[in-house]
Amino acid sequence: MKETLMLKLLTGFALLLTPLVMPLVVQSAELKIYETHYMVHRGGSHYGEAVRALKIDEDGRYQLYTETEISLLFLSDRRRYWSTFTFDDGQVEPVFFEYRRSGTGKDKRFAATFDSDKQQVVNAANGEPVAIEWGDDLIDEASMLEQLRYDLQASDATEFNYRVIEGDAEEDHLKYARLQQETLKLPYGEIDAIKVVRVRENSSRETDYWFAPQLGYVLVKMQQREDGDEVATLLLDTAEVGSPE
Repeated sequence: MKETLMLKLLTGFALLLTPLVMPLVVQSAELKIYETHYMVHRGGSHYGEAVRALKIDEDGRYQLYTETEISLLFLSDRRRYWSTFTFDDGQVEPVFFEYRRSGTGKDKRFAATFDSDKQQVVNAANGEPVAIEWGDDLIDEASMLEQLRYDLQASDATEFNYRVIEGDAEEDHLKYARLQQETLKLPYGEIDAIKVVRVRENSSRETDYWFAPQLGYVLVKMQQREDGDEVATLLLDTAEVGSPE
């Protein structure tokens, strides 16, 4: 039971997220670089920490690193993601993606390159194409959140759809809805943030996200619930945000 809870927790924080409609483009929108640190709580108790860092390398490509580390009694779970992508005309274009999971239970790892010339996603472990149909809208699950945070500021759309490749080398189609702006009290301090919900059909799992405009729309809070009960909540602790060079 506790191990199942742990898996649910990390699934929700897998650093998780192609717009449906873009009725209004905001020319000042940009994908800001940042480094954020989070606390992970459940029921007021401290469960672990998380970090997201987005930088630009010397070749002008974005380098994203995310990590979540959770401990619950004798159970532990560490998940890390790396994503290299370019960003042109408001669209994330993935180059490389890697996922690693370690801790209690079986370790997992998957890495892939995105070959736009051959229009293939290639498994880095064996050099074989992954059985996923190529498309300009295909992104990896880690950089998906970067696409979402940009889309939130670049348009007044209320629904967003994404086609992603996940850490198990499978394809998924994810849908999100923009709701209202709220004032949050976090370890970081008080801040206004836009609430976004994951739209699921026939599921008892709920996942909510909050993005702060004054911090370049970075993720400041995330909460997952199962059958109405809190599974875990991620809360922003520190943030450094800059503009792309």
